[in-house]
Amino acid sequence: MDKENPEIGGKAENRVSSSDQIVRDLVRGLYEGRYVAGQRLAEPDLMRRYGVGRSTVREAIKRLAAEGVITVHAYRGAQIRQLSRTEARNILLILELMIGLACRLAAANIGLPGRRAHFDQAYQALLAFRNERDSYEMVRARNRFYRAITQIGGNKELDRILPSIQVHLVRTHLKQSTEDRFADYRAIAEAILAGDETGAEAAGRDHIRLTSQALQQLPDHVFAPEEQPSAFAEFTSEDAEDA
Repeated sequence: MDKENPEIGGKAENRVSSSDQIVRDLVRGLYEGRYVAGQRLAEPDLMRRYGVGRSTVREAIKRLAAEGVITVHAYRGAQIRQLSRTEARNILLILELMIGLACRLAAANIGLPGRRAHFDQAYQALLAFRNERDSYEMVRARNRFYRAITQIGGNKELDRILPSIQVHLVRTHLKQSTEDRFADYRAIAEAILAGDETGAEAAGRDHIRLTSQALQQLPDHVFAPEEQPSAFAEFTSEDAEDA
């Protein structure tokens, strides 16, 4: 379990000392509400909070920007990325397809040696949080549940790509009931354990689709302004040759 990082003025021996830990704590802070979309991240504040030098903070900011968690502006500095409604919808559209595929592959492979026990262990660990409020520990259990699904499916590219989708930037806006979410997890798990490929894919996609529907009910002010569409360049034969 990750330790809480100290507030400003904490004891030096408890302070984090690497960009890796800053990255992990900032993502954790998104789930816990310590950081919110659109929040500015001033380097001096981060240096004091984490007890590190400017170069370490800048390395963390660089990594978070590369992963799409924050944006860096020339004159305003870094801030937590705030998605537009379209960006959030597009993330969930991609996620729906990928989760559906991951669940289908997991159901197809659940009978292979060791797969059922591995998946059931991750599922039972997630169920331990079904009567508790949201916490970072529950988020980690949920991530391990999905990771078990992709690992069992055996598609290494899917296992590599899926964690890179910044779904936490969407989830921080949503307050879905624990009962509804765990009903979805149960439907996914039961279909996978039964080897029901079609049912597993449908359960996985339905879960993300319900999240998309909840997203549409949110007011506009929680999203970033929509970008104006850029001019569409004509697709030429030279482009086709380069593809």
